[in-house]
Amino acid sequence: MTTETAAPEAATRTDWAAILAVGFAQLTVAGGMSTLAVALPLIRTDFTVSEAATAWVLLSYALPMGAVAIAAGRLADRADLRAVAVFSMGALTVASVAAALAPTFWTLLAARALGGLLGGLLFGMTGRIIVTSAATERRGRAMSVISLMMTIGGMGMVGAGGFIVAAFDWRGLFWVLTAMSAAALVGMAVSVPSNGTGLPRPDRALVVDTLTSGGAIAAFLLAFEYVDTAPWISLGALAASAVLGALWVRQPTSAATVGLLRSPQLGGALLSLTLLSAVTGLLNFSLPFLLTDVQRVRPELVSTVMLTFIGGVALMTPLSGWLADRFGPGRVSLAGAGLVVAAVVPLLFVDASTGLVDLGVRIGVLGSAFGIFSSPMNTYLLSSAPPEQSGTAGAFMATTRTIGTSLGPVLAALAWGLGASAVDGYRLSAWTVAAILVLGAALQATTRPWRTPVPA
Repeated sequence: MTTETAAPEAATRTDWAAILAVGFAQLTVAGGMSTLAVALPLIRTDFTVSEAATAWVLLSYALPMGAVAIAAGRLADRADLRAVAVFSMGALTVASVAAALAPTFWTLLAARALGGLLGGLLFGMTGRIIVTSAATERRGRAMSVISLMMTIGGMGMVGAGGFIVAAFDWRGLFWVLTAMSAAALVGMAVSVPSNGTGLPRPDRALVVDTLTSGGAIAAFLLAFEYVDTAPWISLGALAASAVLGALWVRQPTSAATVGLLRSPQLGGALLSLTLLSAVTGLLNFSLPFLLTDVQRVRPELVSTVMLTFIGGVALMTPLSGWLADRFGPGRVSLAGAGLVVAAVVPLLFVDASTGLVDLGVRIGVLGSAFGIFSSPMNTYLLSSAPPEQSGTAGAFMATTRTIGTSLGPVLAALAWGLGASAVDGYRLSAWTVAAILVLGAALQATTRPWRTPVPA
């Protein structure tokens, strides 16, 4: 049986070393997903596999990461944070070495799956680490640091991955990730708070929780991958997700977690975050396809234009953290949601004649608006949960964001296919994403975020 231990109490002072260490660890884990996209053609050639097979280099990392997050969040609420953080980053370092040395394609996938599992363990613990390392009055700024580093890892490291692969081949990319994981391991070992109890032993409840909640999430995410190419697989995955989700809800040990989800304030905010994260439909599908299929822009220029979104996020995220601490994260996140809706309007009227500079400015404005929304929203979600369930709340935050970022491109692609021409397809997909963003902002308003959050 797992020994129930109390995690460290909420912080009364801010430990910036711990915040920076966790932020760098998040950057490393997110970079393990984004940077590999540029290495897929070389991996395909080296192992003589198909394009469809190489997609599993990304999926084998993303699915376990999403699957384990909720169970990891519950574990964080009762575990020794330093022990679990050190274990996860240490094992992730080993998984990166295994991937770099992989002699076969299946060995590479196994190493990637292990890395995703351990990355999800860290993601699930982040909320609890923030609560125990950042004083309440500085939590918005602490969250902004971590959000900024996650953004760099998730989107900004794609370009860096291209340079690394060009210089050292795809295996060199894993050696760089190994060095980053080792550095994150050292940082977390010396800075993350500990209650001295060490690693918990997994019990039956934790295993069942992981298999049911994790299986439901993994199947749900897998359904997005096949919705267009193999709809029967997609439907089967959705059915499996529903069955596993129902089994998870019925577990007695899930009662507290389900109760947290049923809170109108927290549940509404999580759904709002899911919908607003669907902005990736524009960023990862509609705009890149418009640039390549309609404007015939070279791939490197497409990447440069899209990086303006990251620039906008990076510019506004530190400011949004200060604003959240000054005026309250709920108020700032609601204002940010409104700004995201307003910023997407100019992108609804892009066509073949829109210049790259003009388009880059519009995308940068959207990134700035999202930077104002994202970090305060995360802080608002954490403050809406009881301190003893901050790990679980953080895990839900990561999971809903993952679902939203997966849902956006799928819906954008489906809407694009209804257009009579490429420009019509873009317009339909852009308006679809805009409608989702409006709904997300409206849901955020229903939680009355201008009030001081009352933990569920």
